[in-house]
Amino acid sequence: MALNVEEAAEETILNAPPFLQNLRPGVLDVSESPTKIEAQSASRTLNPLKNPSYPQRTHLHEKPRWQEVLQSCDDRIAKARQKFNVLGNSPNRAAFERLFSQMLGARDQVADAVRRIPMETGDLYAEDCHRVERAVAALDRVFQRWDAQKA
Repeated sequence: MALNVEEAAEETILNAPPFLQNLRPGVLDVSESPTKIEAQSASRTLNPLKNPSYPQRTHLHEKPRWQEVLQSCDDRIAKARQKFNVLGNSPNRAAFERLFSQMLGARDQVADAVRRIPMETGDLYAEDCHRVERAVAALDRVFQRWDAQKA
């Protein structure tokens, strides 16, 4: 009597050693329901932090340090604003206005990079660190010209 393919596979599994009988492909254990397995697989694919192809965020702990850099820029600009407000109708007010606008632009560049840095990885992280360094250096140069300017 000839067996069909399904019967032959079933017979092979039943004649296998006991530790292999539970390893039938495509068959679930009684303790695991299909809805439980679907929920587990759905939670894995919906959570981008668990996706193996999604880069790990390794710089989140640095956020306070970068916020301090931004705060120091804000403090320096606040002092410059006080000096700017005291100027009144000084003949050099236009030069101070231009320098103050440049300070705000450099500060915006720092703020943009500081906002992105903790979430970046790899080359993007290094690029944003470089941006912060260059923006802080630009702010320093503006402050040098600000201090050299006569009121």
